[in-house]
Amino acid sequence: MKPILRALIPAFLLMTTFGLYAGDNSSETASASKPPSAVIDSTNAAGSITVNKPRIRATAPGQTISGAFMMLVNNSATAYTLTSVSYSGASTVEIHETSMHEGRMRMRKVSHVDIPANDSAELKPGSYHIMLIGLEKAMRAGTSEPLTLKFSDGSQKTVEALVGTLSE
Repeated sequence: MKPILRALIPAFLLMTTFGLYAGDNSSETASASKPPSAVIDSTNAAGSITVNKPRIRATAPGQTISGAFMMLVNNSATAYTLTSVSYSGASTVEIHETSMHEGRMRMRKVSHVDIPANDSAELKPGSYHIMLIGLEKAMRAGTSEPLTLKFSDGSQKTVEALVGTLSE
């Protein structure tokens, strides 16, 4: 196979996966697999931020890229930012934003996502999201994978993200 075709196939799969739901306006927020504690530790971002409905999109055979989505709810009077995410099953994990630019959908890597005080930030298709690149295994619907979120104050929170279907 020609090198240009090898480079274009993953790009096509990526655009197909995210293009299908670029206009998804859903705001459904179910609770994560573990209910939040009744007592909130507001001394740091990890203790102040509740993660609702963390999920990863399933992958098609041979696909090594997927996206992760969730709602980050800041229960404190202090604004924080999500600065990075890690997942041991991917060679690279990046925070991305999809937006319209000159009439075209554009996806770009960003350094962080702001989570305003007493507010929320939604990571969803067609907006901010997490890219899992160079996956070591297929993302199969019904399984779950650990994602570690890192915040601006240096605190971390690991969540179990449910793997949905290809159409989620």
